[in-house]
Amino acid sequence: MTEFIHLLTIFSIFGLSSCIATALLRKILIQKGVLDTPNARSSHTIPTPRGGGIALMAVLLLGWLGYGLSSATSIPGLWQIMAGSLGLMAISWLDDLKNLSAKVRLIVQFVAVVIGFWGLSQGGLTIKLFPEFIPQTVDLIILGMAWVWFINLYNFMDGIDGITGIETASITVGLIALALLLSWPQEYYYLPLIVLATTLGFLIWNWEPSSIFLGDVGSVPLGYILGWFFLLLITKGLWAAAFILPLYYLCDATWTLVKRALRRERIWQAHKEHYYQKAVRNGASHKKVALIILACNLCLICITILFSQTYPWSSLGSSLIIVASTMAVLSQKKNVKHP
Repeated sequence: MTEFIHLLTIFSIFGLSSCIATALLRKILIQKGVLDTPNARSSHTIPTPRGGGIALMAVLLLGWLGYGLSSATSIPGLWQIMAGSLGLMAISWLDDLKNLSAKVRLIVQFVAVVIGFWGLSQGGLTIKLFPEFIPQTVDLIILGMAWVWFINLYNFMDGIDGITGIETASITVGLIALALLLSWPQEYYYLPLIVLATTLGFLIWNWEPSSIFLGDVGSVPLGYILGWFFLLLITKGLWAAAFILPLYYLCDATWTLVKRALRRERIWQAHKEHYYQKAVRNGASHKKVALIILACNLCLICITILFSQTYPWSSLGSSLIIVASTMAVLSQKKNVKHP
């Protein structure tokens, strides 16, 4: 009971801090004119402050800093991930303001990923996803590329009110549930709990109708941090859980990218072809789409907790069916308001 009260206190403190910090930042961004102006690829219709991720990430990283300094133990690589997150925040904020080239952003992302791998190796963790006959170096290169892709897809998918808040909250709930169920050390559920609380504090302002957007400065480091959590799951042999928890974002972003690449379109340019964007174009509200994705994620969390350890391949297959069904629902045109 004492542990539950402690967790609830941490959750409340960081959730409230994130909410207040976001409100204060919103006023500053409006005063400075840092607004996201609607264009042909936007899903919003009025200029809205962007860069809200500064408040979320500031509270999150301060919480992690406090935990790291006060705790006798910490997850291997924590300090390196915090350093990488700060670097990604800096380059992403510049991109929010000045639209940097994709090359510059990718270089910084790869450096952050290398720092993340170095931190894990310094902590004595072995990251091995593929069979033993595949060299470790090849394993790390593939996982590194996947990590960079996840960082970017997390940014690509942040296109409507509340969607990335819902996705981040869902993933962290799954991580916390796994850590508690398997009796892992407290840092494995304290750190994602702080991410969950700060995300929900921001989501209060980002829920439809959104009064502030996350921006690259928030979505990019969040993708980086969650990618690190998935690598930690892999080090514990829970590779299926690492794929299932973010599966909706993985499938929507990757399948959309593949289709655009086959049509020889410029895949790095903004667009409105994701499945959640199709649903909005067909008349669904941002809230409805976010709640559909939440329902999908709740199913994925249940599969992860109940079956992914014992039946990894069956769990992944079942999860793919759920995600495919969700994408099919989002593609339906019955929500069209006007013929």
